[in-house]
Amino acid sequence: MFKHTDLQWVRNVKREGGENWAYFDDDREEIILNWSSSYINQPTHAMIPKIGDIVVLFQKVNIDGQIYFTHLLTPVDNIELDCIQTTPKHRWGRKMKLLAKTNQLIKPSNFNLNAVNQGHTYSIQLLDKDVAKDDIQKIIWDAFRPFFREDVYHKYLLEIDNNLIDDDLGDSGSEEGKWLYAMHRIRERDKGLVQRKKASVENPTCECCNFDFASTYPNLGGGFIECHHRIPINQGERITRLEDLALVCANCHRMLHRKNNKNEFYSVEELKQIIA
Repeated sequence: MFKHTDLQWVRNVKREGGENWAYFDDDREEIILNWSSSYINQPTHAMIPKIGDIVVLFQKVNIDGQIYFTHLLTPVDNIELDCIQTTPKHRWGRKMKLLAKTNQLIKPSNFNLNAVNQGHTYSIQLLDKDVAKDDIQKIIWDAFRPFFREDVYHKYLLEIDNNLIDDDLGDSGSEEGKWLYAMHRIRERDKGLVQRKKASVENPTCECCNFDFASTYPNLGGGFIECHHRIPINQGERITRLEDLALVCANCHRMLHRKNNKNEFYSVEELKQIIA
């Protein structure tokens, strides 16, 4: 089983000088990830990831000049492959299991790639030395959630949907916003039920703090509210009723998706008591 803390390494890849996407040719479950032939001493950087570690790939494509995080891979075995006959410029290879793949995740602006752009195998901590490693791992893990392979999703993932938020938060339009948005799009919801819940109250106010969008934002906030699942979606499939949903403001919604010192989410009633 994999979890966000298994994300240990980051790797820059390129194909044809950035003219094409690297490692996008097919959807095979296993691929060979290659490292430069310039490495003389063995083992090379290909052998740095251990069994159970996850490597995230990023690449710059000349189509739009953007840098994308594109793959999550994990070593299949501890065998270093000599691929000089097939890829002489990238001689050293490692068989990797493909966990996730996408061309939709643009690099967050706070990630610094200057120290990790040489095609070696770098610690994921180097993406942002001012941020805790665990936070970097969570950002990447959550962003890739909608893009895990189906077989990986069912067989290998330990952490799923722990921090889902309402679709009202949407995409802010910024690079960071795209990643935040991607964090919470892993499992489809019954949007019809959410809409019915919102429509069930003529002038909804936050069930935690009583915030009133209509009075605070005249001619703009009427009828606006976010919808929170009282029973976290990550607890599995179930029949959700209207009473299982709570109408809350954006601030309280975010707080409801934070955990207490027991590593548990706050309930609507508990957050209401905290505010009181």
